[in-house]
Order: sequence, then C-alpha cells, then structure tokens
Amino acid sequence: MARVGLRLMICAAGLALLGAGPAAGQASGPTYTVKPSDVAVPPGEQLGQYRRLIQPFKNWTLICDESLKSKRRVCNVTQSIVNPEGAVVFNWSLIATADGKPLMMMRVPAATGAGRPIQLDLGKKPDRIIAQTNQCDANFCFATIAIGNVLKRHIRLGTDCNVTYALPAGPVNFVAPLGGLYDALEGLK
Repeated sequence: MARVGLRLMICAAGLALLGAGPAAGQASGPTYTVKPSDVAVPPGEQLGQYRRLIQPFKNWTLICDESLKSKRRVCNVTQSIVNPEGAVVFNWSLIATADGKPLMMMRVPAATGAGRPIQLDLGKKPDRIIAQTNQCDANFCFATIAIGNVLKRHIRLGTDCNVTYALPAGPVNFVAPLGGLYDALEGLK
C-alpha cells in the first residue's frame, strides 16, 4: 500500500512539473506562451519558406534574408555602438539600393531630431563626411550616405571612424571601427 501512495505522489509531482492545474487551495501559476521568432516574415512569404543567415565578423555582422520560394537573397552588414548602459547610440548598415548601388544607413537616438548633422571623421587627416538626419520614428533618426571613393578607401583600410552628433543634453562622440567590414563584404561573394 505504501508503494501505491509513493507512486501517486510521484505522478502528482510529475504532473505539477508538466503544468497540470493547481491542486485544490493553491493559487494558479504564471501563464507560459511561445516566444515568436525574432525574424519577421515579410508580407507574401510563408513560415518555413524564409531563412535568415547571421554571420559575425570583427566589429560587424552580415545578415542575409532569403526567400526559399523565389530564391531572392537580400543582405546587409551592420554594426551597433552601445553606451555603458547597453543602449544603442549609433547603428550603421551597408545596404544596397534596388539597382545595386551601395549606401550607408545610419541610425541615432530619436532625441537627435530630424535635420541634424552626423559627422564622420575618417583617418588621421581626417577625411570628413557630414550626413543629415532626414526622418525619425519613436526610437531612431535616420541618415543615408552614398558609398563614394573616400569611404570605399577607408573600408578597405579598416580605418577607425570618429562619429559626432548632438543630443539635447550635449554632444556625443565615439569611435566606430571600419575594421572587419571589408571581410564581411568579401563574405557576400
């Protein structure tokens, strides 16, 4: 009889671990749900027919999204700079237009505001590029620059880039290294 009682206690404990309802007089526990994928499937694509490849490089991450149905692949190379609290203060991604021209898309905190400059100083001279934020959402303001010969040269050299922009609390200044970006671009071939 003691063995039957022990088996019932083990079964009850097992059911409790598996999420069976609470015993009489006990409060119910938390509700558990499935966390959706971090990869948002674009309109027109089906679950299981869309794939994301993430490949880390020094300072940069290559991200490629591929439709298995249409065999279309879209890639970008991105880098994020965070402050000591872990909040993103700058993000830039090398992307391509529909006709294949390379662009650098930059994101800074929304508090920067639209129409504000982002200054990039490259190399020891330095070569200076100034972009202007053109739109903002609740989280970020965006700026885009074409990849010209100056930026191409610094990408090949892996130059450090000194980034400066202003927030209402004052200027923000940090280094965003280009080292690793050329290798990530080679990974696209």
